[in-house]
Amino acid sequence: MAVEKQAGGPTTSTGRRMLVGTNVVVVTLIVVGIVVVAQLFAYNSARWDMTSSGVNSLSEGTENLLRGLTQNVRLTSLYFETDREDEDQQRYRRAAQNLLDLYEATNRGKVTAEWVNPLKDHEKFQKLLVRLREKSTFADTVTVYQARIDAYKTDFDALMRKLLQDELTLIGPTVGAMGDSSRPSPTTQVEELLRRLSSELEMTREQVDSLTTAANPQYSAAVGEIKGLYPKISKSLKEIGKFAAGELGRNPSMPAAQASFLRDANNRYADLVASLEGETTKLQDLQPLKLDDLINQLAPTENAILVETDADAMIVDFSATWPPVDQSGGGTRIPFEKRAFKGEEKLTAAILRATHKEQTAVVFVRYGGQPLFMGGFMPGQPPAGYGMMKQQLEDANFIVEEWDLKTKDTLPEINPKPTRTLFVVLKPEPPQQRNPMMGQQQPPDPPFGENHRQALLKALGANGRALFIAGWAPGPFGPIAGTYEYNDYLKTTWGIGVDASALLIAATNIAPGKYVVTRQDFHHMTDLDLEKHEIVSGGSARRVALPWCAPLEINTAPPDGVKLQRLVSLPKRDGVWGVKNIQKYQEQLEQRDYMSKVEGDLEGPFDLAATATKGDAKIVVVSSREFAEDAVAFAREMRMGSQGIVIGSRNPGNVTLLINAMHWLNDNTAFMNIGKPIDAAVLEMPKPRTVKVVKVLTIGVWPFLALACGGVVWWVRRR
Repeated sequence: MAVEKQAGGPTTSTGRRMLVGTNVVVVTLIVVGIVVVAQLFAYNSARWDMTSSGVNSLSEGTENLLRGLTQNVRLTSLYFETDREDEDQQRYRRAAQNLLDLYEATNRGKVTAEWVNPLKDHEKFQKLLVRLREKSTFADTVTVYQARIDAYKTDFDALMRKLLQDELTLIGPTVGAMGDSSRPSPTTQVEELLRRLSSELEMTREQVDSLTTAANPQYSAAVGEIKGLYPKISKSLKEIGKFAAGELGRNPSMPAAQASFLRDANNRYADLVASLEGETTKLQDLQPLKLDDLINQLAPTENAILVETDADAMIVDFSATWPPVDQSGGGTRIPFEKRAFKGEEKLTAAILRATHKEQTAVVFVRYGGQPLFMGGFMPGQPPAGYGMMKQQLEDANFIVEEWDLKTKDTLPEINPKPTRTLFVVLKPEPPQQRNPMMGQQQPPDPPFGENHRQALLKALGANGRALFIAGWAPGPFGPIAGTYEYNDYLKTTWGIGVDASALLIAATNIAPGKYVVTRQDFHHMTDLDLEKHEIVSGGSARRVALPWCAPLEINTAPPDGVKLQRLVSLPKRDGVWGVKNIQKYQEQLEQRDYMSKVEGDLEGPFDLAATATKGDAKIVVVSSREFAEDAVAFAREMRMGSQGIVIGSRNPGNVTLLINAMHWLNDNTAFMNIGKPIDAAVLEMPKPRTVKVVKVLTIGVWPFLALACGGVVWWVRRR
């Protein structure tokens, strides 16, 4: 028995080692296979965010929109590729394609992404154009244009040709000298005009046929040719009639054949002239053909992104996607490093407009002052106060209008008719004071009064939705605070008052009881406390700055049925207080180089924004007079980035605050925080070489290391 044990020992040991080694090899190969497959799947199905600007991550609002889609969306990148392109074009194209892939990955059941190179993929591009022409949004207007073109080809072209040919046949025997005179007869001049018109007809027909039978028919251009032709023919025929009448009056002895031709000209042309003028009116009434405008934006080197639904299509153009960081850069070529990337913001906005046709209106209500959305075109003209904010709201699928209570006491008509109307109520401007020394003898403008207030309240109705922008503002006597004209309404109806007599300032403590102002925007409140509310839930809301603030007074016992909630507050902080009379501090600084708090001034904490609901009615109050103006909300600043000094948004939370407030008022919180509005600085993309290195490491090197480790384990266990 002992001998048998010794004989079987080595064999059993060797078998055990082979079994262990085989087990290690198999497990190692399985692990390597899993790692390789996982890495390949990750690179093929997902896009990791390797950029400081978050180009490869989507905002919560965008994800909500994509996951909630009820119709198919096709996204096509038309960023071109050529053998001679520079590195910037590669980076633009890669960023666009990565973004589209990420949209597709968010909802593959409804979103399809593809890339078509318009310079080389000619067949794909033509199929795309055919697909656009078949969409119902364009088909109806195309049908109207086609009807007018068909009327020209089948009816009017033949009528004009026949009349001109008949006239040339009729006028032929009459052409010659004017009786005994050597001067050409009037009919000779008419014949020359008729021949020119015949040539014009021929050229127009060739041009229209060329435009409408091409692989990509240009219906707008074809109608443009016809629009130019009809008035020219009708005007020329009427001029012949006038010329004929004049010649007959001047030359009573004109040969009978010539006189007969000229005398009957008006009668022969009357029917055709009337028909051409009627058809010209129909052509003038045509709405612009959206399809042609869309196709023109798909030029091969335009770097466009096409957004399609089954019924509609929209373009996200290059200039909107890649605006220059420095808007004053002039007309020189702007490189990649000096552009911001607003791909998600603009692409999501296009999808929103294409898939949600019912729109809500946002009406900015002012009393007096300058227009809000236009300005800065002429020297000395102030820039538009809310021009850029209007664009942001339109990108969020709102219709934006303004209403000046000073000139109109009823809400302006909005077209197309919105499903709901929201109001952004600005503080009324004081009456413009006229200077009699400058010859301005007219009576002063009337001040804001109860009739103006009632006009707004009537428009709001019982279930109104509005954002009231309050805050501190100077009165008619310099630094002494003015009143807030909607304060009584807010207090009585909603339980929110505005202490417009106090201006919040931020100063620096240099010694006990001594403060100095160290920054020009001392009236901007930052480092604010944001409550748990959808309006201020976005990350960019942390970077909000509220200028010219006055404290809110929120009732602890609101009116019946009203629910109040704080949005933004400012904690008690040394150096921040509410100034009742700023003139006293000016007097202090004139006497010494510091200031001390004046008795009666307010100490924090302060409430600066709140919401209120009552039944179906909702309001938001932000007590900061200029927080949403372009100059504040879109202010830029220089800061350090991985590529050096870059320019970015200073107060991106201001844009978020206003747009999210509109979505909340519209009962559409799912669309809050869509995109990354304004906060994109210079786009920092990884270099292709860096990406390749990472791929090699993850797909090749790491599995190889796992295999090597397995080999080492097997060798050790073998011993």
